[in-house]
Amino acid sequence: MTLRAIIMKEWIQTFRDKRMLLIIFAVPVLQMILFGVATDNEVRNLRTIIVDQDRSGLSREIFSAVSRGDYFHVTEITGDVNYGVSALMQNRARIVIVIPPGLEGHFRSADAKAQVQLMLDGSDGNSATIAMGYLLRILNSTAEKAMPAAVSGLRPSVHPLHIETRVLYNQALVSSHYMVPGIIAMILTVITTMLTAMGITREKERGTFEQLVVSPIRGWELMLGKTIPYAVIAAVDAAIATGIGMLIFQIPLAGSLSALVVLNLAYILAMLGMGLFISTISQTQQQAMMTVFAVLFPFIILSDFFFPLENMPQAVQYGTLLNPMRYALRAQREIFLKGSGWEQVWPNILVLTGFAVAFLSYGSLRFRKSLQV
Repeated sequence: MTLRAIIMKEWIQTFRDKRMLLIIFAVPVLQMILFGVATDNEVRNLRTIIVDQDRSGLSREIFSAVSRGDYFHVTEITGDVNYGVSALMQNRARIVIVIPPGLEGHFRSADAKAQVQLMLDGSDGNSATIAMGYLLRILNSTAEKAMPAAVSGLRPSVHPLHIETRVLYNQALVSSHYMVPGIIAMILTVITTMLTAMGITREKERGTFEQLVVSPIRGWELMLGKTIPYAVIAAVDAAIATGIGMLIFQIPLAGSLSALVVLNLAYILAMLGMGLFISTISQTQQQAMMTVFAVLFPFIILSDFFFPLENMPQAVQYGTLLNPMRYALRAQREIFLKGSGWEQVWPNILVLTGFAVAFLSYGSLRFRKSLQV
């Protein structure tokens, strides 16, 4: 066989496989689009709540200054500090600016009681540090412009507004504390899906899948037998990764351990269903592996792991609602860093359970059909 014949043979085999063609040409386009719209590490559109207990001209100037530009997105103005703290806990806000009563009066009289408090969600230490710098600059500039003439004439470089900064959750702003829960979620995503998809396609490649089909074992028993071991492996990997995160990286487990376990189990079941589905559309391990990477790439990019969801276009943000890794990652961080328990993370667990039921049902249906072929 000549070199030309071998090359022609490879071309024919490659272009004969429609699934492989889809992976070869469609996936790079998808990756380029996703990287283009998602890879933005700038601090932008941070959800901000202003607790305005002063209702004065100065408080309105602060609101106007913070709202100007695209760094901060003021979602609410309230008078309740506890509401702002609750919003930080529930991930409905990243920053709370507290303007106490009587601020303008103290400020105009150059009183030391003229104080504004900043409360920041420190889960993402890098974003919190940058946001803090932006806010301090904005507030200082606003105070200098609003400074009474009598005061500014005496000390032009100093204004009487004091800014107190309070970082909640990950007070030391350690970046690894933010990344480790994401790594755990990614490990569960890749390991569970890859093992399930490649484990079943391996049987097809070896020709032993047909032997299992004609054996006395029932279809549901075969499916459970092929997936349960991988679920156990994923659960063990999750426990090991959690232990490493706590022992080596000193990440605190501030929330409910039982909620974390149930959350991981729900996510593992969802990824088992995804792996089961991929195994039914793949004939070889190579196909399965490439399909897994093609499917999981958007999961990881659009999960808030590397790139903030707030920076993505609105349409893409809505699309991330269909990404199970988004819910697993968010709940992991809330449990580890914010001390969340069942009351806070049950919506995420419920959504992941829905994904698990949907993926397993559809994957099981296709698996049973493959047994009948």
